[in-house]
Amino acid sequence: MYVTSGILLVIYLTLNIIIGENGLLKYMKLKAMRNRLQSETLAIRKQNEDANRHIDGLKKEPDRVEELAREYGLTKKGELIFKFESKQ
Repeated sequence: MYVTSGILLVIYLTLNIIIGENGLLKYMKLKAMRNRLQSETLAIRKQNEDANRHIDGLKKEPDRVEELAREYGLTKKGELIFKFESKQ
């Protein structure tokens, strides 16, 4: 009787350690999720740094800002745009 109870207890504890609420499988899933989130966070930080460098560069180059604005069809106040079609 005691041997059977002991074996059942060991089996229960082993299963609980592996697949329980805070078991090994959940730990492995959480660790993988943490690693994925850390990678995503690192990539987003790099994008933010690149964007900030681009913004700082544009702040130092007003001529470049004007050039980009014109590429998007923006004009200064009172300016007229003439568009000519090429004959090709």
